[in-house]
Amino acid sequence: MDDVLLTWDRKNDKRFLRFSFKGHLTEEVAKSAISNWKKEFGSNVTDGERVNIIWNCLEMKKYSPLAAKVWKNALLELSDKIDDIWLITTNPFFKMGARTMTMLTSFKLRSASSESEITYSKI
Repeated sequence: MDDVLLTWDRKNDKRFLRFSFKGHLTEEVAKSAISNWKKEFGSNVTDGERVNIIWNCLEMKKYSPLAAKVWKNALLELSDKIDDIWLITTNPFFKMGARTMTMLTSFKLRSASSESEITYSKI
């Protein structure tokens, strides 16, 4: 089943919202995940707070161009609440897509091939 699971984590006084992607990220799935993302930010992020994001794409098979477009729009809309973004994938196509999506933003996009590679102290 196509899915995006959102979970919160705290490491070294930094808050992380983790997106775990599975299957095919369609426009419909992306819109549902973005709706959940906005709810999470609305109920868990205080004014002026910035949260680090983890995109765990290890179980994602593919994504549609329309999904990427609505995701980029959400990034821009929620940019005042986002600090850095970590991308977890071994897929070079996903890395290229994420870099393209964040290229015109002020976000630092960092890549890792597993969550254990994330450095929580200086991101």
